[in-house]
Amino acid sequence: MNETLKALFRYIKRENCDPAWHAIRDNVLAGIYHRDMRFADVVKVLLTAYTEALMEPRFELPGRHNAAEDLLLAPIKGHHAIDFMGPSSMETRYTVEQFYGAMIDKMMGDLRCCTIDWCRHEIWPEEAASVPSTPALTGM
Repeated sequence: MNETLKALFRYIKRENCDPAWHAIRDNVLAGIYHRDMRFADVVKVLLTAYTEALMEPRFELPGRHNAAEDLLLAPIKGHHAIDFMGPSSMETRYTVEQFYGAMIDKMMGDLRCCTIDWCRHEIWPEEAASVPSTPALTGM
């Protein structure tokens, strides 16, 4: 698992984290890449990390078998839609930030809900170091 995905898990699995693109840039990606990342840079990095998570079945990402369809439809249909009931007509206009922001919300929501117990110590190595080891039993 690459450092970006680990950092995203450390961030998104916290309570009260802000899943907006600029918060992810400032709180996660700036330390790995640079502080002046543009919106398109953030979307690309998030999509790469999300794709990595999709490829690992142990994460059990929700809906991983229709992930492409769900991600593409996220701005207009479902829980992450820009408008609750979807666009009211074909003339409804959205900004680029709204459209891709819904996709970011979808990816971050999926990452927040996925299973990480199998790799928890890789994501939070400090926890593994703080757990006292049990002494080995010796024969008498």
